[in-house]
Amino acid sequence: MQEWGIITYFLLIGVLMFVAKVLKTWVPGLNKVVIPTALLGGFIGLVLSLILAPIVIGEDTFIDVEAMGYIVYHALAIGFIALALKRDTSKIKKKIWSTGMLITSTYSLQAIIGIILVFVLFSEKFLGSGMLVALGFGQGPGLALSIGNMWTDMLEGNGATLGVSYAFLGFVFGGTIGVILINIISRKRGFVNSKKYGEDSVSTATVEIDMVKEISLLDGLTTQAIIISIIYGFVYLILLLAHSLLGTTGIGGTVYGLLKGFNFIIGILIALLYKQGLKAFEKKGKNIRFMTNNYVLSNIASFAFNIMIAGSVLTITLDFLASYGVQLIVTSVVAGVVTLFYLKYMTKRIYGNYNDEYFIGLFGMLTGVASTGLALLKGIDPNLETPVAEEMVLGSGTAISMALPLFAILFIPSLAYGTPNETLWSWIALLGCILYTMTFTIILIIRGRRGVNV
Repeated sequence: MQEWGIITYFLLIGVLMFVAKVLKTWVPGLNKVVIPTALLGGFIGLVLSLILAPIVIGEDTFIDVEAMGYIVYHALAIGFIALALKRDTSKIKKKIWSTGMLITSTYSLQAIIGIILVFVLFSEKFLGSGMLVALGFGQGPGLALSIGNMWTDMLEGNGATLGVSYAFLGFVFGGTIGVILINIISRKRGFVNSKKYGEDSVSTATVEIDMVKEISLLDGLTTQAIIISIIYGFVYLILLLAHSLLGTTGIGGTVYGLLKGFNFIIGILIALLYKQGLKAFEKKGKNIRFMTNNYVLSNIASFAFNIMIAGSVLTITLDFLASYGVQLIVTSVVAGVVTLFYLKYMTKRIYGNYNDEYFIGLFGMLTGVASTGLALLKGIDPNLETPVAEEMVLGSGTAISMALPLFAILFIPSLAYGTPNETLWSWIALLGCILYTMTFTIILIIRGRRGVNV
């Protein structure tokens, strides 16, 4: 059966997500919690594996963690490339800087919590084991897995698993506590809140047809898959060239490790260059709209990210839980609680209107991902009639640019790892995160008093 190989893992993930979807539809308790189907499917597979594997085969898990890690690694890049290829149909050009600053300051606050807990309770661990909570909560499983994979040697081979585990607990924390908060706000406002939280969109999608005679999406799907494959092929060639030029040791090895971990960013950059090329052809009167189909690309991205989320949960092992289980739970709970109170305090002082909507939406996004925040927001704004959903999306875009220096700070401990001044640089990283949070917090409070966000 060697010819099946890695395909069995795709079959496993598909079965687990099907079971999860059925359970979310039929089991009353599950549809009252905001939790992605892919995450629930991965958790079901994880529990079954951890319980049955020691009994059946005498191992920690049925899963080849390394092979599953490769699947997650590539699914992440493919998903981001598909999103980057989508045509921008928005007519809105404004930038919501206050929301972006709030998102970025929350990232750094979560990093502060992780660093302090390592200093106080888990001093034998690498500092990155605490800092990953900011990536898992604030950015979701993709970036947390990627950065964790870069730090895996410093984290006893558990870097990627630790990153996705933070993201997993962030989903759980946001999806459960968020629903409790929605019900509290609903009672305070005196209206009946929805008792079910599905994953159905409140909007409709327009299916794009490339040609008048086309009656299926097969050709469109094939075209987009080929384009994504070519772009990812260029990513492979770039990494292959980097490997030959930089090697795997010393400073060159460190740079190559960063490039390999950021394979999805390289893919995004190539996709953006491709889009610019298409625009140049369009300006010359060439009809090439069929080269990007937003509907198909959205579905490819969704499929890839669901594979990534379910597969990342399945990489958790008993050895990992024994080494990092306590730290993982303590850090996640403290970071989640601090995030909740910080956002509650700040949204009251930043926004002149829709304080509850901003609080709920940003809380869901900064413990899970944007879709978690939108799902929670629909609990008190069912038709997304307020401007909050739009500002969350736009604000997350501005946050990326403002968070670049913060990401540089987060890399300081890994670059200083094993050097005589490692402790000093760890304190510098903590100080940098504190200054980052304080600076944005002060600016936001001043802007709020001036009524900038009314």
